[in-house]
Amino acid sequence: MAQKVALFDVDKTIIHKDSMFQFVMYGIQKKPSSFYFLFLIVIYSVLYKLHLMKAETAKSSYFRFIKMMNEEDLKLFFETKILPNVYPGALSEMQNKKKDGYHILLVTASPYAYMKYFEQLDVVDGVIGTNLIKSGEQFTHLIDGNNCKGEEKVTRIQGYLQEKGITIDYDHSCAYSDSLSDMPMLELVGQKYLINCHKHKAGCEGLTWSM
Repeated sequence: MAQKVALFDVDKTIIHKDSMFQFVMYGIQKKPSSFYFLFLIVIYSVLYKLHLMKAETAKSSYFRFIKMMNEEDLKLFFETKILPNVYPGALSEMQNKKKDGYHILLVTASPYAYMKYFEQLDVVDGVIGTNLIKSGEQFTHLIDGNNCKGEEKVTRIQGYLQEKGITIDYDHSCAYSDSLSDMPMLELVGQKYLINCHKHKAGCEGLTWSM
C-alpha cells in the first residue's frame, strides 16, 4: 500500500544555517590548537573548485575535527548548534504533516554522525545523511561511499523506503529544499516546495520561512 511521505532537506531548509560551518567552529572552540585545519579546508575547497579534487575528498576536510569528539560531543553539538537554528515554520510543517499521517524523512548531505539526533524528535521518522567511516567506535573524517547529494539522495531514499517496506504515494507526498540541486529528490513526489529560494522551477511552489 502506498504511503504519504514528506521529504525534507536540512541545511538552509529545516535549519537556517549550514551545519558544516557550524561544526568547524564547534571543533575550533573544543580544541583551539586545531585551528590549522582551516588552512586544509581552504586548500581543499579551492582544489575542488578547480576540478582537481573529488567532492567527497574536499568535503571530508570539514570533518577533521570529529576525531576529537565522542558521541556526547556530537550530541551536544546537535543540541546547542543545530536545534536552536531550526525554523519554527519548518518544525510546524513537520508537526502538521505528522498529524496527517505522513512518514517524515530528513535527507541531508551533512553527516549522519550528528544529524541522526533529529531522530530523537517525535515528529521525525528517519534521517539519511552522508556516512563517515569509523575506526573502531571513533568516527573519522573520511566519507563512506558517496556524498549524499543530488542523485545520491534518491538512491539512499529508495534504499531506505525498500527497507521499511514503504511505497511512495506520489500524488499526496511532498518534498522541501532550499536548493535546485535537490530536484532529483523533489521529483520523487507530486508536491514540491523550494524554501526561501529566489530561483524557482516549473512544478515547484515557493515557501518562505523566517526565524
